[in-house]
Parts: sequence; structure tokens; C-alpha cells
Amino acid sequence: MRHGAQLAALLLLGACAKPKEERVGPHEAHAASPATAELPQPRGAVTVRTEQGTYSAPSVRFSAEFLEDPPVALMLVALSAQSEDGGTWRFRMPVNEQFVKSKHATARLVPQTALGPGLAVVDSQQGKGPSMAMDEGTLELTVTGNQARGEVRMKDGRVRATFEGPLSVECMVPPAWLSRANAPAAPPAPVPSSPGEGTVRVLDEAQATSQCRSVANAFR
Repeated sequence: MRHGAQLAALLLLGACAKPKEERVGPHEAHAASPATAELPQPRGAVTVRTEQGTYSAPSVRFSAEFLEDPPVALMLVALSAQSEDGGTWRFRMPVNEQFVKSKHATARLVPQTALGPGLAVVDSQQGKGPSMAMDEGTLELTVTGNQARGEVRMKDGRVRATFEGPLSVECMVPPAWLSRANAPAAPPAPVPSSPGEGTVRVLDEAQATSQCRSVANAFR
């Protein structure tokens, strides 16, 4: 009987001790809360760091638009990032087809919106204030795989902003190109029409055309 009473006492003691081991005390809970509140940015988000603060965006966007007449490709790299207080930081930078091979471009900053390769617009806006464009300096961009990074420098060489993050690719082609590319797999889908011949472009989201596939493969 004594042995049985001792065994029952040990089992009762163990049952009482187990919940205490699993309980989280006030100190541990308080220490964990800052990590929960200060969550990092989603993996892959673009981060822009400037003198005014930090901005973020889902990606740096590379857009390619292929024209049939004249047979050229219009390409643009752009970024529109936002800060927690509602401010914005943007750039637009036309590039040529050489950029797809070199993955590097440098442009001179200009305040006007009419752009071409070698020129770029960088502007920012704080809250509901006016948009301010930089009128001097350079924008340098380098892409490695699908990751873009760059910096904006003043004329005197001082760094005004840096950015780094993933590059997304968007490709537009004439409707006939996409219809021909999809013809072996399925009947051509209806495409938009336009009074101006050759002005309509459609998004080749699946990279069915060789032109868009080549661009997308260059930034993988």
C-alpha cells in the first residue's frame, strides 16, 4: 500500500508540473512582441533609400513594346515606390535593346517628360505636396538575374538615392504576332481593334512570342 501511495503521489506531482513547463511567462511574452510588431518587408520587395526617407515597391518594372511598323522595340525601366507616410519616389528610364544584353544603363537626369535612351526622370513627392523633379545628376542601373539595383547621383558625385529589389518584365506585341504564336495550340482569341493600323498592342503574358520569350529569359 505504501508503494502504491508513493507512485500515485509521484504521478500527481508530474501532472501538476507539466503545465508550468509549457506556460509562457509575462517576461517572455513581452520580449517576443517587438519582433512581431517590426515585421520585415515581404521577401523580394524593392527598397529605396533617400535623404528624405525609405520607400518600397513590389518590383522595378521593365516594359518592352514591339512595333511592327516601324520594326523597332520601345523599352522602359520604371519604378514607383511609396513611403509609410504616403510619400512617393519614382523614376522612368528608357533603354535600348542593348540593355537586354548588357544589363547596365546610365542616364542623365532631366526635368521634362519627353525622354529617350540616355535620359531619365526622377521625381519625389512628400505627402500632398508638389512633385519635385531632379534636374541634374545621373541614374545608374544594373540588373543581375532578376534583381535590379541602382543609384541616383548629383552632378558633384553625391549619392541622393539607392534602390534594390526584383525586376518584373512586361511585354507587348502586335495582335497578329500573338495570334500566330497561339495558333498551333488553340484558335486565335479575339484581339482589340483600332482605327489606326498597327497601333494596337496586346500583352503577351505567357511569353508565347519569340520576342517576349527572349526578353523574359534575359532577366531570369
